[in-house]
Amino acid sequence: MEIDNHPIPDTIVDAFCRLVDKLDSGLVVAMSAENQKLFQGHRIILKNVPVARQRIKLLLKNERQLDSAAAILLRSVGLFRAVVTVLSESALEAGFSSLATYFGEADFLAAALLDERESTRKLAHEFISGWDGQLSDEARRKLAAEDLRTEFTVFLSSMKELLGDVLPAVVPTVQREGRDEKGKFDAALEAAKADLARQSQRHARDQKDLQNKIELEQQEIKRLRTQLADAGAETKVLKAGLSEVQQQFGNLQTSVQQRIDDGVSTALSGRLRQWLMPVVKVEDALAQSRQSDLLARAVEALTKQRVVDRHSGNLAELTRAIEERRQMLAEIERARIEALKPIPELASIAAALEREIGHLGRQLGLPGDQASTTGSALLARINAAVSLDELSTVRQFIQQAATYALLRRDELHRLYRATNDKAGLLYDTIQLPGEDRSGLPATKYFHPLHAAAQGQPFTLFIDGHNVLFLLEGRFGHWFEKGIPGRKARVEFANSLLPIFDKPGADVMLFFDGNDATEQSLSDYVRVFYSGGTGDHRADNAILEHISFCLQAAVSTPICLVTKDGDFARQAGAMGVTIMDPEEFATLLEIAADGPSVMATPPTSATGKGLMRD
Repeated sequence: MEIDNHPIPDTIVDAFCRLVDKLDSGLVVAMSAENQKLFQGHRIILKNVPVARQRIKLLLKNERQLDSAAAILLRSVGLFRAVVTVLSESALEAGFSSLATYFGEADFLAAALLDERESTRKLAHEFISGWDGQLSDEARRKLAAEDLRTEFTVFLSSMKELLGDVLPAVVPTVQREGRDEKGKFDAALEAAKADLARQSQRHARDQKDLQNKIELEQQEIKRLRTQLADAGAETKVLKAGLSEVQQQFGNLQTSVQQRIDDGVSTALSGRLRQWLMPVVKVEDALAQSRQSDLLARAVEALTKQRVVDRHSGNLAELTRAIEERRQMLAEIERARIEALKPIPELASIAAALEREIGHLGRQLGLPGDQASTTGSALLARINAAVSLDELSTVRQFIQQAATYALLRRDELHRLYRATNDKAGLLYDTIQLPGEDRSGLPATKYFHPLHAAAQGQPFTLFIDGHNVLFLLEGRFGHWFEKGIPGRKARVEFANSLLPIFDKPGADVMLFFDGNDATEQSLSDYVRVFYSGGTGDHRADNAILEHISFCLQAAVSTPICLVTKDGDFARQAGAMGVTIMDPEEFATLLEIAADGPSVMATPPTSATGKGLMRD
């Protein structure tokens, strides 16, 4: 953080954070009535004040400049209100060092930096430039108290004389001004509370009216759906009748044709057949002649085409390129098997070669690898699915098969790719006539790419390290000694921006970390480090966020990408959709094939840029 273009030490930032815990809850709600950013989209009520406190602390720790709304709130508590605001500039200049030592350097400097007087903030910056960061002990505080008595001897003597028996006690002008300011502030606070109460009542009435409208709309939708179902049933009956009529018409045509053929056959077998036979033979001979001439011309044309066509040479070159990559892949696989200590880079290169061979093969029109009986059956089920719920059942079976290693890695990848392609088709074709795409009926199948493309709200949690280990083929190039380090995390996080940096998305990528931090790559993609110590730190942080999301927005779809079985069962019991990392890899692959992703380098919608660790 910087104030007046001067960096602020972490100890003073921590002092700001301690002041946040002392803020009056009603004041926080009142100050946020017109500025809702402190509540991060939550309702501005006393129950959600902890959310605002946490948001203020994050602003203090992560923002470059001190937030104006946070500064106004912080001036209402602590030493700023009790000491700094009631002292004149000359008094602060005379006793700044002693005051800082007596009241505690970090707390007093935090209060001084909140002062709107530039001279006070300048004194604080000068003190910080020569401060060693050590906090005062009791001995130094006693010495500071003696220095304050010495520096303010004249003032204290005058006060003692004024407070004697001769004259009644007189409130100092500065203190009286501070009390007047407090009275104004208290009055403003009460006015804000009253306005908030009125707004709450108005909001309750509006919410009730909106609920009534929603119920009426739901009844109308139910009525329309009933009519649609009746129309569908009637259409089905009409189709059945049409099919029967078409069948009868086909039978009639067959019967007529059969009668014609019988009549012709009878005529040819009669007396006229003898003189018709030479004519028939001539016609047959002529047809054969024409056919032979056509075949010869076809052979000649194909020969000429091979001579002048560049495509044949391109196919041959592409075939050679595929064969070269297959040979290199075989050598790498042999090296990984025979080496005593294979380097991690071999795995990432092998995966890249496999992807490139598959891509070139698809361009050439080559058939894919032969799938197993189970894989073939599942592909058939995927292609035959006519609803998202039916497709969801197939995907659950694929996930179970992957858990028990019943499918090869390439088969699993092919099945997930086919599942996502089929889901995209069903999302585009299965919908109620006349309804908006965002109003599709809820299903058990969740498709992140479709939701992001259509601007539908959803929340996606990603178990970072767990997924990175399983996507070594894609991100292993940036691993450090077989472990996903800083570069791998950065590349993984940045690969999410082109896909999910869109309105409606709320994507949270979690990693284990000693310090709890949050970094916003954009308005819709954030990276969290869990903080704390011990195992499953990121898992626990994700579960806490999931609970919070379920309380805030029950209808928003929530999805978790992880391979951790116990963690997945915990989240699944809470109603969260679980996605296998291999399926998530196919989503990244599908998005990477799109023209919009390849056209421009990924950037953030808010201009914050890519993740920097």
